[in-house]
Parts: sequence; structure tokens; C-alpha cells
Amino acid sequence: MNNEQFAIAKTIMTRVVMEKIPRAKRWSVSKEFKSWIDDLSKEQFQVYLDRLRSLTRTLSDDGPADQEASKEAGTFIFFGSYPPAEAQKREQLARIGGEAAAYYALALWRSLQLEELQKELSNNKSDPPGMISFGSEQT
Repeated sequence: MNNEQFAIAKTIMTRVVMEKIPRAKRWSVSKEFKSWIDDLSKEQFQVYLDRLRSLTRTLSDDGPADQEASKEAGTFIFFGSYPPAEAQKREQLARIGGEAAAYYALALWRSLQLEELQKELSNNKSDPPGMISFGSEQT
């Protein structure tokens, strides 16, 4: 991924979350997500995308049979005409699939934050056993 592709991919990830999740623009988590995405290195972003790709693999309306073809030729969007009932279902499939992908993106981000906090806690065992500090003491 070159620098231009890297910048575009980061923008797309942020837009997916902002546009696909209802009320995301007024939600502080989406701003935190954008800040986190913006701070990732190319390598970190690629790892994130790889993990996200494995989580969202089942969201494709093409199903697993077309995975090999998309690996070889890239992803293409096909347009066609469908009967009204099928067109509504395809529109619903695209909307729900987009929302699901956005929620997966946020869930993966939060799980990565959780992993980092767990590492920090396991490396910082200075508190006596059984003691948990939450930042303020009760008197």
C-alpha cells in the first residue's frame, strides 16, 4: 500500500463508521475512532484491516464461493436490473451489511484497546493482591 492508498483507506474507514452507523456524527466514539485510525502507522493499519477482513468475510452477498475470484481480480461492483422485490432486498442487504461492517470496525478497535490495557495491567503488578484502584479513594 503506497502513501496515497494508505491515506485513502484511512479516510474510507472513518467514513464507513460515520455514514453507516445511525447518529454516529453525534457520537463521541466515532471521533475517538477517527483519531485512533489517524494515528496508526501503515503496518498497524494493515494488521487492523487484515483482522477486520477476517471478521467481515461473511457479510459479502457473494458468499464464500467467490472469494478466490476476488483475491485474483480484486473487488468489482456489478450493476444490474432486478425485480422490485429483489431490488428492495438487495438495498436492505447493502444497508445492513454496511452497518454491520461499521460495527465490526468499532468492535475490533475496542477489542484492540482492551488487549492493550490487559497487557499494561499484566506488566504493572505493583498493586498488592486483591487491591483495585479506580483513581479516587473513599473515606
